[in-house]
Amino acid sequence: MVAISPFRALRYNLQRIPDLSAVLAPPYDVIDADEQERLYQASPYNVVRLILGKQYPTDTGQENRYTRTSRDFTAWRTNGILAVDAAPAIYLIEHTFPSSTATSTRLGFIALLQLNDATLREVYRHEATLSAPKADRTKLLEAVPANLEPIFCVYPDEGGTVQALLSQTAARLAPTGEARINGEGVRLWAVTDSAVIERVRRHLASVSVLIADGHHRFEVGVAHRAQYGALMVYFVSMRDPALVVRPIHRVVTHPSPFDATALHAWCTVEPAANQEDALRWLHASTEPGRFVVCDGERWFRVAVTDKAVAEWLIAPTVPPVVASLDVSILHGFLLPRVGVHSPQAAASNGQATDVTYTAEAEKAAAQASRAERRSAWLLRGIPLEQVYALAAQGLRLSPKSTYFYPKVPSGLAINSFEG
Repeated sequence: MVAISPFRALRYNLQRIPDLSAVLAPPYDVIDADEQERLYQASPYNVVRLILGKQYPTDTGQENRYTRTSRDFTAWRTNGILAVDAAPAIYLIEHTFPSSTATSTRLGFIALLQLNDATLREVYRHEATLSAPKADRTKLLEAVPANLEPIFCVYPDEGGTVQALLSQTAARLAPTGEARINGEGVRLWAVTDSAVIERVRRHLASVSVLIADGHHRFEVGVAHRAQYGALMVYFVSMRDPALVVRPIHRVVTHPSPFDATALHAWCTVEPAANQEDALRWLHASTEPGRFVVCDGERWFRVAVTDKAVAEWLIAPTVPPVVASLDVSILHGFLLPRVGVHSPQAAASNGQATDVTYTAEAEKAAAQASRAERRSAWLLRGIPLEQVYALAAQGLRLSPKSTYFYPKVPSGLAINSFEG
């Protein structure tokens, strides 16, 4: 049973911070160095200082990003920048963002997920995790006993009944907070209506949910469940038409200057006129093992041959139903043959990873253009229903296999374990 409950969130005090736009941030794991600096400059109270504090060469065991976060968190509470709500609530989040249809609006809610034995059965995980991010989030939790940002889960909602209930609830209430972040609009409602909360609670108790984003934070929460017992989660209905699942592209650093002809032993490689031409081909393809590759200047349509796919599927290192996914073919079969370490292998061997990630095709291509040994690999997305079905079987995909868009901004609510 998925057990959720309302809670008294710690939120920015609108008397002190009337414009939330300056203090919200994307989730910590999608903030690069440039974005971190921009958020630092936006406000001395931007939540980035809590979820992803800066590191300095002079940091020590006694003075570091975690100790600074602890001091800021305490000071912001003492100075009234953050204040605890008077009554337990679930928090509706309306997120409006650019899309192919001009704009789309997604409606979800934040509540506490109780971490009990059933949680491990009814919360499906679809991505493998790495030790370094878990160690980082553990240190942060030890420094600040709070869920500083929610993980992101989706839930089955046959007929869209919960989605309709949440929409009706938002329509009759005045929002308790509004903001704009990176061109996206956000509105928040604190819902204390016990009847609404009970209907949502009963539905979640009847289904299993899928982690969309936050696998590392979930595992850290589970590891500390005896101490804290709950985890703050942002939930979205799988029936919400504005729930978008994008691929995450790869930027690969090769052991020597990259040459697409090195792929000819296992792939057909054809030049493409440009990125748009290549992506049209990619999304029109249905066969496994199709990629768009950029060497920093030129674009290629890369198709793993049927013979090579069959060779991989004879004895894959992952279950066959997972092995047939593009991301598995790339990391399990193709990249190792051109001398590139998989993230898992690199981590287990203590090596630096040869692969970095971005959900933006343009950013991947730009990163590839900055170094001759780099290439960008653009992937197709995995449908949500397929991700859910695989996770329900207990199967895990490669790290960074999905990008649920848009990410819910951090800073809308905090779950402090110290009240």
